[in-house]
Amino acid sequence: MNKKLVAVLVIILLAVGGFGLSKLLFPKGEEGTKEVTINIIVANENIDYTKSFKTDALYVEELLNENTEELKVETEDTQYGPMLVGLLDYKADATKEFYSIKINGEDAMVGIKEIPVNDGDEYTFEVQGF
Repeated sequence: MNKKLVAVLVIILLAVGGFGLSKLLFPKGEEGTKEVTINIIVANENIDYTKSFKTDALYVEELLNENTEELKVETEDTQYGPMLVGLLDYKADATKEFYSIKINGEDAMVGIKEIPVNDGDEYTFEVQGF
């Protein structure tokens, strides 16, 4: 009986720990309406765009899609998810440049589909060379 009880407790602890770990590894954006800032920088085209948006989006991909008409968002599907390739009618030349993404000044470690949207966050998309 003792071994069964220990086994059940271990399974419960693993399940709770796994749930907590998944929240750390796969963060979700805040629920409800948020105000965020989008910066777009393309130095060689003298583009320096900044605007605040109100959104209910949970992830940056949704935020961009909600505003695709204004931001002129272009993405390409890859095996890793959507890759941002164009903003404000500027498409990065894939042979020598890309859109760097920063969240509150820190480099993003995931793509637009996995970046959570939180109130007050600032997202910067800047064309950089290789």
